[in-house]
Amino acid sequence: MKTLLKILPFALVLISCKIDDEAAIAKSDFSLKQDYVQLTKKLGESDTVKIWMNLSQCTYQAIEKLIITREKDSLEIESQYTEDYSIDNDFKKAEAVKVSINQTHWGFNEFLSRNNYRLNCVSSKYGRLQIEVNGEKLNFFTEGLNDTGNFLRDYSSTMKNLMPKNDYYIYDEMEIVEETK
Repeated sequence: MKTLLKILPFALVLISCKIDDEAAIAKSDFSLKQDYVQLTKKLGESDTVKIWMNLSQCTYQAIEKLIITREKDSLEIESQYTEDYSIDNDFKKAEAVKVSINQTHWGFNEFLSRNNYRLNCVSSKYGRLQIEVNGEKLNFFTEGLNDTGNFLRDYSSTMKNLMPKNDYYIYDEMEIVEETK
């Protein structure tokens, strides 16, 4: 019994150190507004990225949702898609994809960097693309049909690098035909 009483304080110290380590991991210093161009590299393990992409143009209506989580040195990307805007719409889920945080084939950070001029941090409206992390939101806007088409083509080619064999066809090659006068 005396040995147990001597060991008990050490056990409590070890347990409290373990809890402190877990609390330190849970805290995130990721700032979406500052780090969005390095989103996939700076994302912490306690952070979850939610992305809404409005794929609609003209008479076509669709939305894609991405949920990105980090686990150690990899990212898990879940994709959901719908063409139905009704209240009880069902999102089709693609198989989740895992990539290294150091991957170069997806190019999502580069996509965000190429389109940083579309960024509006203060708008209360939903943009063409909305990113949310830890309560912070960024909205990317487009102006006009041609600009929207270019943005959708850029997004689709970026995502096709991540999911070349997706269950739905939204990443197929798009051809934008310029108007002739």
